[in-house]
Amino acid sequence: MADTSQKRNAPWPLRLAIGFLSLLLTLFFIWLLSFLLNDIGDLPGPDYNAIQKRHVPEEKLNEANDLATQLVGVEKRIKRQEEIQGTLQQSMRNAETALTKIADLQRLSIEGGGKPSEVDRQAMENARSRFYTAQDEYESANETITTLNDERHQIKQSIASIDAELRQFKNKSQAEYNDARRSHELKIASLKLVFVVPLLLLAAWLVKKKRGSIYQPFNWAALVATFWMVWLVMWDYFPRDFFKYVAILAAIGILGAFLTWAIRSSARPRKATLLKRHREAYQNHRCPACDFPILRGAFQQAVWTKRGPKLHGEAPSQTESSRYTCPSCGEALFDQCGDCGEVTQTLLPYCSACGRES
Repeated sequence: MADTSQKRNAPWPLRLAIGFLSLLLTLFFIWLLSFLLNDIGDLPGPDYNAIQKRHVPEEKLNEANDLATQLVGVEKRIKRQEEIQGTLQQSMRNAETALTKIADLQRLSIEGGGKPSEVDRQAMENARSRFYTAQDEYESANETITTLNDERHQIKQSIASIDAELRQFKNKSQAEYNDARRSHELKIASLKLVFVVPLLLLAAWLVKKKRGSIYQPFNWAALVATFWMVWLVMWDYFPRDFFKYVAILAAIGILGAFLTWAIRSSARPRKATLLKRHREAYQNHRCPACDFPILRGAFQQAVWTKRGPKLHGEAPSQTESSRYTCPSCGEALFDQCGDCGEVTQTLLPYCSACGRES
């Protein structure tokens, strides 16, 4: 009876569909794990404002705020005095223009033999009074601006002094916050790794344990997804100088695992691999153990070349022995079936005549 447990190759469209769905399943696994890891990453971290309150005296902050408010007030007063000066300058220019015109009129009147009228003299006096008044007010504004500039300079010096003190307090706050932030990131990284690394190990165990299972694509999808998320967590949280060593060690581990698998497969191949080699060797009329030509039947007198055997003449007429052993390595290649008595290949699992499992 044939062994129906042996794996048969599915049609290529079905294999292509399985590969595509496996890739899609891997992406969905990665998507799910990213949601879970993001929730872990949303855990609250250190509060900079709370740390700053512990290190920066409140009275110093209040003093700095008061000085800043005073500086803004002084700046506004200086700006107002400068606006007043602009208005006074315009007033002095207008008075100066009026004085010039009145003086010209009086000069023309005197040259004509007349004398300035009382109205002209009064206008001249008013213009002169406005000019002197504006000039006095302009000088007063200058003095006010000078006083305000001195006050602004003193306030800025006080602000610079208190800022230097606050900078020292804030540097301590920033240093403590940075330490707390690094500790929080290491905590988040540890929680993420504690969550995803066991999943990676479980997926790797399933891939190894369930080798040959028809549901192996599920295990491989989980393995690839968890490995990718472990890699991302390490990339996000581990220092770059440390990460390069981790990456190199991981690459060495992966290559070492594949090399070990290749060596074991070559030295101790699996049953399916060994059976495939035996089938191909019998089909090519070669010994499965040492690759020596099988000198039996029509190939007993054949000349073996790189392209295969070349037959010369007719096949020998003598009856072939039921048993054939490779003359090179001594491996038994043909023998009688214990059930039907027909000659069959000894290294294949079933009799070619009756189908009995050997």
